[in-house]
Amino acid sequence: MKIKMMRTMANGRQKGAVLIFCLVFLLVLTMMGVSSMESAVLEERMAGNMQDFNAAFQAAETSLQSAENWLAGQITWPATSADGSTTVWTRDAMDPDTVDSLHWWQDSTRDTGSWWNSNAIEVGSVEGVASEPHYIIEELSNVTTGQSIGIGSGVENRVRVFHRITARGTGVGDSAVVQLQSTFVKSYE
Repeated sequence: MKIKMMRTMANGRQKGAVLIFCLVFLLVLTMMGVSSMESAVLEERMAGNMQDFNAAFQAAETSLQSAENWLAGQITWPATSADGSTTVWTRDAMDPDTVDSLHWWQDSTRDTGSWWNSNAIEVGSVEGVASEPHYIIEELSNVTTGQSIGIGSGVENRVRVFHRITARGTGVGDSAVVQLQSTFVKSYE
């Protein structure tokens, strides 16, 4: 009788140990599942942010290309203005504070959609973005010398004009903003 009672107690302890082991194992599996879910959510957010940035970059690139196409289509040297009314701004006309060593496009007061809507050229029909992209063209400098190949041939030197194009695009939301710049050189008669 004594032996039979010991077996029953041993079997009872074993069943309890398996239950505790299973609960601990279930807890570990739950923690791994929660961690995997958090990781998946984080990766989804990162992919969404990358997609938003890519849309902003493509919008800014479209705007930049539109400005370059406009300049390429000009036959005569476009006039400049200090207020952008002629489509081409005078160099640094938008930078009233030249002491702060910031260019106008780096100034935080000009990094708003409302400022770009008021001062830049809008490129329409860009799908999938929060707001239409814009561009600003500035005349940087012009060069009339340095074309020695034409000396003595009777050919007049052509003016080469350097333009800086600054483009701004937004993504699907207004949180992703991309600014691009290019320098466009064209010769005019």
